Amino acid sequence: MKKKHRRSVVRILGALLLSLLLCIPAGLAFFYFTQPMEDVSYDLSLLAEDGQEYQGDKGWTVYIDEAGERTPLTSNGTGGYSGLTEPGQTFYYSRKLTERLDSPMLQIGVANRTVAVFLDDDVIYTDCPDLDNRIGYLALPMLEADRFEPLTVSLPPDYPGRTLTIAQSTPIYSETSTEADPSFSETVWPCDITLYCGYAYESGLIAEASRVMLPAVLLSALMLLLLAVFVWNAWMGKLYPQLPVFVLALLFQIGSILSGAEFFSSYFGILPVDLRQLFFHLSAGALFLFLTLYSGRLLLLSAAVTALHWAATALYFLVQMDWLMEYGALYVFLSELPQYTGFFGLLLFLAEGFLLWKRGSRFFRRMCAAALTTAAGYGIFLLCTLFLRPGYAADVFKRLKDEAVTRLPYFSLQLVWDLCLIAALVSVIMEVVSQMTEYFTENAVLTTKNKLALESYENLRRQSEEIQMLRHDTMKHYSLLYAMAKERPEQISGYLKDLIGQARDIRPVVASRNRVLDILVNGKLSEAAEKGISVEILRSDAPERLPLSDGDLCRLVLNILDNAVYAASRPRAKEHFIRLDFHCKEQHFVFSCENSRADLPQKKKLPHPEEHGYGLKIIRQIMSRWGEDMISVEESPSSYSITVILPL
Repeated sequence: MKKKHRRSVVRILGALLLSLLLCIPAGLAFFYFTQPMEDVSYDLSLLAEDGQEYQGDKGWTVYIDEAGERTPLTSNGTGGYSGLTEPGQTFYYSRKLTERLDSPMLQIGVANRTVAVFLDDDVIYTDCPDLDNRIGYLALPMLEADRFEPLTVSLPPDYPGRTLTIAQSTPIYSETSTEADPSFSETVWPCDITLYCGYAYESGLIAEASRVMLPAVLLSALMLLLLAVFVWNAWMGKLYPQLPVFVLALLFQIGSILSGAEFFSSYFGILPVDLRQLFFHLSAGALFLFLTLYSGRLLLLSAAVTALHWAATALYFLVQMDWLMEYGALYVFLSELPQYTGFFGLLLFLAEGFLLWKRGSRFFRRMCAAALTTAAGYGIFLLCTLFLRPGYAADVFKRLKDEAVTRLPYFSLQLVWDLCLIAALVSVIMEVVSQMTEYFTENAVLTTKNKLALESYENLRRQSEEIQMLRHDTMKHYSLLYAMAKERPEQISGYLKDLIGQARDIRPVVASRNRVLDILVNGKLSEAAEKGISVEILRSDAPERLPLSDGDLCRLVLNILDNAVYAASRPRAKEHFIRLDFHCKEQHFVFSCENSRADLPQKKKLPHPEEHGYGLKIIRQIMSRWGEDMISVEESPSSYSITVILPL
């Protein structure tokens, strides 16, 4: 038994390993586009960023141009230039492009400035197409409002070696002017300039969209699957209210993922409430409600925790919308409250899960096992990253350390949330699979029972016909014997001998104390009789109840008898017989079946696979709970015998 169990475990682990090996390349291909291409870019900006040294003019020439008369501007050594002759004057900066890139793109960090871009004096972009867009003749105005995104201009493929010129507007009253130093009113600052590969930029957009859409699509597919199971259960007459609640948690999680995308504000603008956080807290609240429905004896405690988190989320929404109070200490506290209720609520539900696991809850047993497995897997992953990607592990530990200092669970809340969601999801899937397995098993048992009921009816009909025929023949035999006794008494012995021979040919009928076993055996006896197989019943005694379900008893007996009928009916067999013996002995039920079969060579010890192979596997599977010693198989060249013993 132990060897068989070890072989079963090895088979399962081998199948799991093979499945993982097949999924890994598919997963890598699936998530390939979530990583952007290597970003190849050149920072051509003149203005030095905070904390960095001025990098020089980087090949730029900054000047003003009035109808072809150029006047260079003077650098202040930090990226600013002075020397304008009048307020609001347009100035220019030019450089020769020597950098080579595929799909070249120019990004200009404009705010409220307007610009015109030239390549060898040919205009390729302008904010003011109605003006005279020639170098030296432009008078660009300022914008009334800032632009939220930098300006992007595509360069032609033959740009290398050509001169890039950018014309930029200036304010009439400089934002940097002061009374102490009025010369600053003439200082202008060229915009930030970046030359980058368009493919890398586009791949970044694709990667961002993929990172957002892939989990959202997977969760959506899971939602549809769970809703289909919910409808199917309702159609079958079983309502499973936990499923739509869990689907609601997944729906809010999808909202959190989509609203956290960088391009979300481009579609919906700047909103007063952080939808990513709001949907996350709503998703946690739906998960709390889902787990509450399984809490059993801890229902009141779970319901209180769930109500507290939903109340905290409602206050968070009202505060963020500025409908409740002005900004202040209480405002900040109420904005952070759902993070505390979510974090400690999840920890409490995990603790409840382990407690209910010990009390026999099947759902929490699966959930806690999945949570332990997931936590162990993440721990192993962090240990591996210490050697492969130490930066990732260091960032994780740093964020956890920072939260321990600030006492604001954000990253740790996300970790615990992911752990609980994955564990609950695994438990839900296992519950659904278990329900479907039970449904199909019940259907199979009902189908077998219906088949057996029909066979039982057919057996009863045949037995009734045989009894009627036997009664009719018996009356004739009695009448004939009576006449012989008067007229030819010497012929009585021969006639009785013929009657005894006929009686031996009558098909036996089993009538043990077990109704199901009688139906099974009698049905197969009729089938054997139709195929010309003689059946001998040595003993037929069975207890009313056996340590097997009706389904397992059907599978066990039918496989034994099916194999026997098939082997005994083979035309190559010299004899065609089945010998049954089932009885109770010393608190055990013994069922023995011997059948004839086609002659086999002595050296061949195994039966034909088509005769006993698959059926014997099923028999051994059913009997595995009592051990292999409870099955005995004996073979000879022309017969096969199997005995199973069930402890009572």
